[in-house]
Amino acid sequence: SFIHKRVLYLGLNMIGGTPYSWTEKSNRHRKHLEQVRALFEEHEGKFEVIVLLKHADPGRNHRDFFGDGDRDGLFIDMIRRLGKPTIHFHGDNHNYYEEEGEYGVDNYMRISLDGESVAPPIRVSIDVSKPNPVTVSRRQSNLRVKCCSDGWPRLDDDDDDYYDYDDDYYNYYDDDE
Repeated sequence: SFIHKRVLYLGLNMIGGTPYSWTEKSNRHRKHLEQVRALFEEHEGKFEVIVLLKHADPGRNHRDFFGDGDRDGLFIDMIRRLGKPTIHFHGDNHNYYEEEGEYGVDNYMRISLDGESVAPPIRVSIDVSKPNPVTVSRRQSNLRVKCCSDGWPRLDDDDDDYYDYDDDYYNYYDDDE
């Protein structure tokens, strides 16, 4: 893990599929939680955005790390309490998709990345001076990014600029226009 330009990057050893040893996996997840909790405490006030990088999606084999949104002390509970935008990239399913607000946590975005050579590498920009600091591009016009092409977290209707989300495309509206 490291902090760069007020962004905390967490890289965790968490693989997909069925664990070869449930004991080893549980011990590793417990150590990850201890490390993440310590980092959040040690660097309080030093970061505005969290980026989580790991292979596995947060499925059934990883609930002891992620939780289900209601369990105290697990990762999802920690980021809910912090309130910092947290973007989680993983490649477990080898298909691109986005899950915003999963577990009922508005500041959590999960993006599953394409596998192998299906698409070009994504481009991620983070500027913590912006109210919606995270932008993601798939770098080809036919590969859309609903969540983050104009920034995430999205601003709401009460802000000066806001986003209207529809199923076909992500439209930006400026109240001054």
